[in-house]
Amino acid sequence: MTFTCEHCGRRLSVPDGQAGKKGRCPQCKKTVTVPAAGVEEPVVQTVAVVHEPPEPATTSLRDSLLFDMPPRDTANGETSEEVQEKLRAIQGDYTLGGQHKPQKRPLPWVIDVFLYPMTKLGLIILLLCSGIPFALRPLLIFSQDLTAAFVPGLFLLIPLFFAHWGSLLLAGLYINWYVAECIRDSAAGSVRAIDTTATTPGFGELLGQSLTVLACGGAYLGPAFLYTQNHDTDVIFWTLFGVGGFLFPMALLAVTMFESFRALSPVLVVTSVFSALTPYCLLAAFCCAACLLPLRLTRLWFNDSWPLGYVYVFLTFYAAIVLAHLVGRFYWKYEERLHWDT
Repeated sequence: MTFTCEHCGRRLSVPDGQAGKKGRCPQCKKTVTVPAAGVEEPVVQTVAVVHEPPEPATTSLRDSLLFDMPPRDTANGETSEEVQEKLRAIQGDYTLGGQHKPQKRPLPWVIDVFLYPMTKLGLIILLLCSGIPFALRPLLIFSQDLTAAFVPGLFLLIPLFFAHWGSLLLAGLYINWYVAECIRDSAAGSVRAIDTTATTPGFGELLGQSLTVLACGGAYLGPAFLYTQNHDTDVIFWTLFGVGGFLFPMALLAVTMFESFRALSPVLVVTSVFSALTPYCLLAAFCCAACLLPLRLTRLWFNDSWPLGYVYVFLTFYAAIVLAHLVGRFYWKYEERLHWDT
């Protein structure tokens, strides 16, 4: 059966009997639902009519991938799974339900959630993001000592300074981008870190995602810090900080899934929290507990034992990925109660 995307008008083809399934349109990236068989689609007025040959009745491979369905026929003797894998590698896009996600954890959830980053790619990302600045730090210290004794050493100090802090900044930007990918992947049911080897984000995309996280934090945690500009950290500050921290995971989830800053609306966030209040309270408490360890280690960054500071960096990145998984799995489990599809 074929139907039209209600957002952009693209024609999509899926096998019969898939009514009610949801997926993401490959053109506009918005969520669409397969209509029931026999339901007439609304007439769309167009400015000009272009005569094109009729589409074949067979299912499009791309649309089959979108709705997590095997195509009816494949080419060159390849299985549908092999074709889908090639399409994923080529497009590198996230599609809701695009893969069969494991929905059962191999271990109790309280243990298994901390194993979410324990994949080959997840560990490589963590080690590179914290290991490259760590490897450059001794060279930076050496160049500083060299410059103090020999002024021309400044020519070595300057590039090492920018290489070290630039790599640390780039690592933070990449982790913010990877966190959003983990939220979407976990929202589709995954229990292990997403493989993004087929996706190479540009600097603009990395910066945009980091600004998105900062916007979420500024919208809900900003009032507490603005209050401290003219006041001490009293009861009002901690109240504002507690409320903002409580709402922040839902705000980040909403902005990531809707891909729009309009999802920062307090009405949407607060309504969503109360629609699944008990499990969300558990999520917020778990997120707070998971943040305590890396926050407790912040002092290591400023003391004389600088290698321990990079342990803090590693733990912070690790905790961010774990929290992204928790937020995404919350959506996967309580999607219907949030009523975001309406």
